[in-house]
Amino acid sequence: MGVSDPGEEAARHMAAEAACQAFDDYRVMIERTKPDFIMATARPADMPKLAIDLLHFGIPMGVEKPLGLNADQIAPLVEEVARRNAFVAVPLVNRYSLLWRELARLAEAGRVGVRSHAHFRVINGTPQRYHDMGVRWMLDPAVAGGGCLINLGIHAADAFLQFAQAGEAAVLASALTRRVHRLAVEEMAAALLRSADGIIGTLEAGYSYATREAGGDFEWRVAAANCYLIDRGETLLVATLDDGKTATIANRSPKDRYEYFGEDTLNRLKTGQEPVATVEDCYRAVRLLDGIYARAAASR
Repeated sequence: MGVSDPGEEAARHMAAEAACQAFDDYRVMIERTKPDFIMATARPADMPKLAIDLLHFGIPMGVEKPLGLNADQIAPLVEEVARRNAFVAVPLVNRYSLLWRELARLAEAGRVGVRSHAHFRVINGTPQRYHDMGVRWMLDPAVAGGGCLINLGIHAADAFLQFAQAGEAAVLASALTRRVHRLAVEEMAAALLRSADGIIGTLEAGYSYATREAGGDFEWRVAAANCYLIDRGETLLVATLDDGKTATIANRSPKDRYEYFGEDTLNRLKTGQEPVATVEDCYRAVRLLDGIYARAAASR
């Protein structure tokens, strides 16, 4: 096992935590350690080239979202993954919310009905945390692609497309703000979405929570003719019209979903299953985010 980063200090720090060897060149690391799986994280501006390069080694891997600055940058990676039939997982970790399991259970029993609307909100702590963590590039749109919308809102975009069972959606309205921190990237974003068959969605993403408490302000809500589900992080409410019942069950918390991603991804690899979220899923979510950014710019 090994850790690689162009910055020697960062590599040594991560290697110490993982009790493994540090490398400043990932090619050398792969040659010497011969890994069975790679987890690749990089600045969004650097990820398209890195991911393509890693595919040449033929090793299953996970790659950090958003995979690029925009959907156009990700498209070649989608094609290359498909051409190689490669196993590449993306940590769109809110797919591990039990909301999706319960929605599938109700659907299998014919108890969902027409899907109507959804709301997805994820608001974390202020941008200062990126200064403190030594990753100030997260606040540079030329390197990160944007702010809270592409960093956090990608989960909400993916969730809407998943609930709407659609590959794309129209952006009816959107707005971004930088008024508190006056940075180059947005600190709050909101959008109104609609699928081709009329499902309405609202999306909120922000860097405005007042503490660094894990999870911040998080809520996923989906509504259909016979059910209403609310993911509040550690709990999931499931209300059903046909029996008039409401149940609250324990849920996987947002921070625990990253750990579950690692365990589940390796299990899927061993058992020959696809990742829970693919590069193509990430591409579709970023394509929707591109539309949100464009709509906000047009209406500014």
